[in-house]
Amino acid sequence: MDPVSQIKQSLDITDVVGSYVSLKKSGKNYKGLCPFHSEDTPSFMVSPEIQIYKCFGCGEGGDMFSFVEKIEGVDFARALELLADKAGIKIEKGYYDPNKEKKIKIHEINNITAKFYNFLLTKHQIGKEGLNYLHEKRKIKDVIIKDFMLGYAPNRWSSLYDFLKKKGFADDDLLLSGVVIKKSSGEGFIDKFRGRIIFPLIAEDGKVVGFNGRDIVGKDPKYLNTAETLVFNKGSFLYGLNKSKLEVKKSGAILVEGPVDVINSCQHGITNVIASSGTALTTIQLKIIARYTQDIYFCFDSDAAGRSAIVRALDLTNSLNFNTHVISIPEPYKDLDEILTKDKKLALQVVKHPVPIYDFYLSDAFKKFDKTTAYGKKQIANFLMPIFSRIKDSVVADHYIKKLAEEIQIREESLRQTTSKNIQDRKEIPENVTGKEENNISERSTEEYLLALILKQDLDTMGLTVYKLEASDFQKDTNKDIFSKLVVYIDSKPDEFDIKYFTGSFSEDLKNYILDLYLWDFADTASSQVLFEREIEATILRIKKDTIKRELKNISAQIKMAELDNNSEKIKDLSERFSELSKKLN
Repeated sequence: MDPVSQIKQSLDITDVVGSYVSLKKSGKNYKGLCPFHSEDTPSFMVSPEIQIYKCFGCGEGGDMFSFVEKIEGVDFARALELLADKAGIKIEKGYYDPNKEKKIKIHEINNITAKFYNFLLTKHQIGKEGLNYLHEKRKIKDVIIKDFMLGYAPNRWSSLYDFLKKKGFADDDLLLSGVVIKKSSGEGFIDKFRGRIIFPLIAEDGKVVGFNGRDIVGKDPKYLNTAETLVFNKGSFLYGLNKSKLEVKKSGAILVEGPVDVINSCQHGITNVIASSGTALTTIQLKIIARYTQDIYFCFDSDAAGRSAIVRALDLTNSLNFNTHVISIPEPYKDLDEILTKDKKLALQVVKHPVPIYDFYLSDAFKKFDKTTAYGKKQIANFLMPIFSRIKDSVVADHYIKKLAEEIQIREESLRQTTSKNIQDRKEIPENVTGKEENNISERSTEEYLLALILKQDLDTMGLTVYKLEASDFQKDTNKDIFSKLVVYIDSKPDEFDIKYFTGSFSEDLKNYILDLYLWDFADTASSQVLFEREIEATILRIKKDTIKRELKNISAQIKMAELDNNSEKIKDLSERFSELSKKLN
């Protein structure tokens, strides 16, 4: 038996995930707060039955190997070693990664692509527009362009594709690398990046894992990333770390939003800067930073989105015991890149005087709310006290609660009582009146919701339910196909419902779609079997009514056509049918 199969046989995904995430039983599954994005309500599900995990908030999902890869920020080979060690299984050194050859090919394509784009920018006439943009608008020097291997993708359909084909690369490999995409017609290929400055995404080991393209010709979006590939995961990549890791180890990590901020900072001598490629910082990225330092300095944009991103990141940095500070960008400047370009002296002063994270929160709250009014003071307390109450060090927590009390002129006891009351109030709200499942239904269609409910039933009850429905009750072809195959499966009279067997005949995409439905959490919808069955009946009724409404709409259109043709007999038949169906809606 190969090591992967041995490990899967020896370990349960619940135990693997449970060593990183606090999990709570929820029906057949377990749920908890997702470790890959910040959330207050658990949307992260783990299934011991089918040995997979899925977050319904951010979409991350997979098996125990992909979980360890993502949470630890490692490749498959290292994840295999970690899990083998946990299982007490010895594996041969250098055990073969099943995707090894594909990864090598992607790295090769990425390396040639980076050189191609860099050549066009620095040596070819076609790159003049890109070079002018970097020189004149961004004030970036040639030495930095060379150091970061910046490039230019011309605003043409297939410059890169044609070049790589001449190099002998197969279409499948080019698609796998993410540098080309299929045409909308489905036939032929075009370059993913066009009319963009290209920032190669270089990993800690110096390999090019992907690309970021900044538009300069008026295309949306402004920034475009390589799609996730076998060698690139946005949530575990930090731009600039390959160059700054030694300085980060010495001086801490300044975290900015994008590649341009990193590049301009380095150009002005600030070399401990890295970017999260957007503001959605992940646990994996922080764990990577923690290998080098426990000191982190947020320097996100000064707008509301940037400030909100810092607020969201606090729980993550706290859980990993970072010393967290904020480099505040003064008005009227937007970000570090702008202030460096316009006032280098001020920029260096700002970087040298970061604000402790909790002082930043105080400042942020006083900007958002009016501390001179009773209502404003309540808003400030409601915003800050949950944050201060989570500070692990009681001395630090007391310091900031006292500081807040002085600022808004409220007794400390009142602030602490307010926090206790809010926590108690939240505990006393019954889970079944929060409206959680109603939100789920709005996010996903009623028919998807019904399929998810049906998949949770035992086989006998499932059979009774499906015979109340018809394939025509489902509008979406995908759901119609799943329902039809479910009827065939039940008619085959299996001993029990086996989700693995049922999904075995579907394509990989459809299989994942069904497993998503199967993992849907209904703990809040039905706390008993009776309530669960009532929910199914109510959902079937909604589906049936939707079917009738569609039919009524169709009949109305037919009546109008019959009226134009003066076909009185047809009008009469259709009107009677319309009346019969209308009664069923009441």
